[in-house]
Amino acid sequence: MVLLPLDLETLKLAVDQDTSKPGAFDLGEGLTPVDVWQGLHASEPLWIASAGVEGGEENQSRINSSDLSLLKKLEAFPAKRWAQMCDGIGWTHLGAIGLSWCQGSTDQAFNTAWSIAVPDKDHTDSQQRALRLVKPS
Repeated sequence: MVLLPLDLETLKLAVDQDTSKPGAFDLGEGLTPVDVWQGLHASEPLWIASAGVEGGEENQSRINSSDLSLLKKLEAFPAKRWAQMCDGIGWTHLGAIGLSWCQGSTDQAFNTAWSIAVPDKDHTDSQQRALRLVKPS
């Protein structure tokens, strides 16, 4: 495979211009949007494992609080860029929830992302929990 050099015009077209920050988008405290996505997906199995065990509700509450603090970091991140990332990774219910917190997101964008990620009408406990994390309108 031969790698061709990108010209500046091609690069400008490839990157959404919603932000003037070069490089990886810093959400503060050294976090990037990828860190938020990974954090949400890493905490989900812990939340599920806490169900029905002694002290589980308290643990789930801490996980929810932690996830909400991650989601709030996305308020400064353009929705279009989050959608581009999730398009590349593949939409999940947590990716859709993240979109709801992004700058410029709409209910329609969230509903579309959710329907891609969760085509079934019957929601798992994890998906029901995720819906409680949607940014309030």
